[in-house]
Amino acid sequence: MRILAAAMSSGDSDKVGRLYLDEGARLERQIARRIGNRSIARDLVHDVFLRFWERAGELRGNPAAFVTRSARNVAIDHLRREKVRNAHAAAIEPPSPPRDPAFDALSARQSGDAVRKAIEALPETTRRLFLMNRAQGLSFHEIAAICGMSERNVAKHMAKAVACCARALEDLRNE
Repeated sequence: MRILAAAMSSGDSDKVGRLYLDEGARLERQIARRIGNRSIARDLVHDVFLRFWERAGELRGNPAAFVTRSARNVAIDHLRREKVRNAHAAAIEPPSPPRDPAFDALSARQSGDAVRKAIEALPETTRRLFLMNRAQGLSFHEIAAICGMSERNVAKHMAKAVACCARALEDLRNE
């Protein structure tokens, strides 16, 4: 880098700096729209200006047009590389290990035990409403009519019960 800096005059360096200040944000937005990632776009803009700076002494014409075209090209190149990278990653996905029926049965039993304990720990009313819905298949409307409460109240009890069961399963997974 020092060799390049010494080869460029201070005027060239100032021109590149001014061009970066004038065009950098616009080019970043242009690239970000194309690739969908602002932080990668910022890196690509830096690459564009580094290339421009390296070639500043030999370029003729409109510098803004050059960096605009370069930004478009690096965005396209980036998308092509991503497409190839994603295709390779998809091709080397490891096969899923074979399922062990004994393990599945044990896992199901443990999950059932955890949910059963969570249901037993619920307050009486919440447990009763939950079992009316899940075990007997009654709707919230039917439960509300039987118990003399609003459907909204039934829904609140059900949400509490379902959240408790979900926590029990999550705790089991985290063990």
